[in-house]
Amino acid sequence: MTKQTFDEQVITQYLLGSLPEDQAARFDELSFTDSEFAVALQNVENDLVDTFVRGELSGQSLDQFKSSYLVSPLRRKKVKFAEAFQDFAKKDAVQPAAIRHEASPERRNRLSELLSALKVFTVPRLAFQWGLASAALVLILAGGWLVFENIRRRERANQAQAEHSELQRKQELQTQPAGEGSGAPAVTATASPALPPEGAREPMIAQLIDGGGRVTLDREGKLSGVDHLPPAYQGMVKEALANQRIKRSSALTGLNRPTGSLMGGDEQGNKFSLTEPVGKVMLADRPTFRWSGLTGATGYIVEVYDEKFNLVVTSAQITSNSWTVLEPLKRGRIYSWQAKAIKDSQEFKSPRPPAPQARFRILDQATANELERAQRAHASSHLTLALLYADAGLSDEAEHELRTLQKANPNSAIVRRLLASVEAMRH
Repeated sequence: MTKQTFDEQVITQYLLGSLPEDQAARFDELSFTDSEFAVALQNVENDLVDTFVRGELSGQSLDQFKSSYLVSPLRRKKVKFAEAFQDFAKKDAVQPAAIRHEASPERRNRLSELLSALKVFTVPRLAFQWGLASAALVLILAGGWLVFENIRRRERANQAQAEHSELQRKQELQTQPAGEGSGAPAVTATASPALPPEGAREPMIAQLIDGGGRVTLDREGKLSGVDHLPPAYQGMVKEALANQRIKRSSALTGLNRPTGSLMGGDEQGNKFSLTEPVGKVMLADRPTFRWSGLTGATGYIVEVYDEKFNLVVTSAQITSNSWTVLEPLKRGRIYSWQAKAIKDSQEFKSPRPPAPQARFRILDQATANELERAQRAHASSHLTLALLYADAGLSDEAEHELRTLQKANPNSAIVRRLLASVEAMRH
C-alpha cells in the first residue's frame, strides 16, 4: 500500500472497528511494517479523538467509538489527555500573558516531564519520530506543561488521605510487640533489612526488589528506582504500592465468571464442563478451548458465537478435550462458546440452560501492541508487566509476573496483597 492510497475515511472505520476482518488484519500488519501508514494512522486517530472530545461525533460513529475504540485502556488515556488539554486551552485563553509565558526553572522541568509523558502515546518508529516530536513541541510550548501538573496535583490529592491512613495502620503494627493483637504476622513491606532510624531518611511505606534493583515509595510520596519507566508506568507503580492493591480491569466487564461449573451431560448424570476460556480476556487471537470429558463420548464439537449469538466458527468432530481455533478472532470483541459431546449418536451440550454462557474477550489491537512494546523494553520489571497485564484484564499473565516478583520478595506483604487483588478478578 502506498501513501496515495491512504483513505482517511477507511482508516477511521478501522479505528472504529467497522472494517471487514481481512482488511482490518491488513491494517494491523501495516501499523507495524509501513511507517507512512503509521503516520497517517496516528494523524487520523488524533483527529478522531479531538472530534469526540469536542462533542462533534454523533450517531453510529459515536456508538462505535464508545463500544470499540474506548475498550482499550491506552486509548482511554489518550482521550483523557485530549480532554485535559482542551480544558487547559480554554482556561489559558483568558489568563494574562505574563502568567502564560512565565518560564521559571520549575515550569521548564514540568514541561520536560510532559514531553516525556507524551512518548507513551507515540508510535515507536524511527522513520517519523522526529517529525512527530517537532509538531508536538509547537503545540506544547505555549503552556502544555500545566496539563500534566494539574493531573499530578489531582492524583496527589486523591491519594493523600489513603496514604495517610495506610501509614498510620502500618506504624501501629510495626510498633506492636510480637505475639500481641490478633496473632497475625507483623506487616513488612519487603524482604530487605529493617528500616533505618527516624531522621536518617524518609521512612519507606513500600520497598520491593524488582529487575535486580530496588523500588521504594516513601511517606512523602516520592517514588524511586523506576526512572527508566515512562511517566504513565511510574504512575501505575506508585498507585499500586501506595494502595497495595490492583483495581479490577474494565475489560472484564460483562465477563463475570459463574460461581458454579458450566455443566452439560447425559440423562445418567455423566457430566462434562468447560474450563477455559471462561470469564477471561485473552491475549492471543487464536485461543485454545479446553473442557473436561464426558464419560463414553466418542467425539466433541466446539462452536464459537459473537455477541449477537451468530455462529462465528466451529470445529470438526474431534476426540481430544482441547481445540485451537484456526482463524484469528476479531480483537476487541466479546465471544461465547459451547462444546457438544457425541455419545451413543446423541449430542450433549455444555453449558446447558439455565447455566450462563461461557464468555471471553479477545484483547484489542492497540493494547496488544502496547504490551508487546513493554515486554521488549521492560522485560526485567515483573512489577511493571504485572500491572500492565492486570490493567488489560489479563489476570493469568499478571499472576505469573507477580509470582516471579514474589520469588525475589518472599516475605513481602505487598506482593501478597497484589496477588490477592489479581486472583479476585477471576470471580
